[in-house]
Amino acid sequence: MMINFLIILGIIAIGAWLGNVLLAVDAQMALSRSRMRAAKDSIGKLEATIRRLQREEENLAKEIDECMADTVEARRRQSEIQRRLSEAQTKQRPQLLILTERRNPNDKEWLVTVVNSQIGEIDALHPLAIEWARGRDYLVWAESDREAGERTIRRFSARPGYQIKLVKPLTKDIYTTATDRTAA
Repeated sequence: MMINFLIILGIIAIGAWLGNVLLAVDAQMALSRSRMRAAKDSIGKLEATIRRLQREEENLAKEIDECMADTVEARRRQSEIQRRLSEAQTKQRPQLLILTERRNPNDKEWLVTVVNSQIGEIDALHPLAIEWARGRDYLVWAESDREAGERTIRRFSARPGYQIKLVKPLTKDIYTTATDRTAA
């Protein structure tokens, strides 16, 4: 009987131990299930984030393409404007500057061309470098070409590099306006 009691006690102890093992396994299973649910939730959130980031990436790629197209168009327009600007700068403006307003009754009108190549040598990007290299025309009132040259030299002698390129009598009528020419 004692043996039976011990066997029953051993069976009960083994049952209790197995019950504790089952409870521990059940707790571990519950913990694993909650971790699985949390992992699935995290995976779902990460997949949603990945899809959102992929949409944003596609939108950014479209914006980059649009910006590149805008940049290409802007550079094309810039090159066209620079081409037109360089063409306009190479054309000599028909501008006649008046050296001085003073004149005597016997003075004639002289066209004096003054050049200064040093401006372009010092600063090639100076806005007037090309114009001064070609020469600027001045209207000078004087009795002779020599006097017209002397007046011009007096005006520019204080600054280095200015030279008289040409002195000639003014032959065209500078006092007619554009409306007078079209009316004629």
